[in-house]
Amino acid sequence: MYRLLHLSLPFFVLVLAGCQTLAAPDPLARNVEPLPVPCTWTRSDQAPRELWIRASVEALEARGYAIRHTEPRLGVVSAERTTRLPGLGAVDRPLFGGSGIWGSVGSRGSGVSVGFGTGFGTRYSDDPIEIERLSVIVGEQEVSITRDASVVDAGGYVRHAGTENRSDFCRELSASIESRVRALESQQ
Repeated sequence: MYRLLHLSLPFFVLVLAGCQTLAAPDPLARNVEPLPVPCTWTRSDQAPRELWIRASVEALEARGYAIRHTEPRLGVVSAERTTRLPGLGAVDRPLFGGSGIWGSVGSRGSGVSVGFGTGFGTRYSDDPIEIERLSVIVGEQEVSITRDASVVDAGGYVRHAGTENRSDFCRELSASIESRVRALESQQ
């Protein structure tokens, strides 16, 4: 009995722990790059955090982003923008639609039928949509921008997903936020 338990114990351990020992690596953790330098900058003045958040909201809305969430205590503004990607819906669509061969054999009398069918013509599905998600984090001394994007086709499948932290975008958005902070300060 002891010998049977001794031999089967490693098997049970592998069965019970198999999911954990064979876990796949996190796909979101690969190719993680640090933020480009223009995506994090030091706040240039002593304006309150709430003013920076208001300026961030205005700058994002001016660029067509919908504000999804703001958390003033943490200094976070989350926004999202969807863009249709025209013309990409025709990718991977065959000129001829579905095709098939079918047949049947008669049971009472004698008879055999074989057929071939195909659809003809081009068929375009809906264009995919790019979903851009962006966060502005207003800290005590610095501001950071993070942005990611994913392309989703008409069937709901994610075709591409990744970070979109580009230096030129961060530079333009940070300049827009800072100019709005100055404008809001002059109004007070």
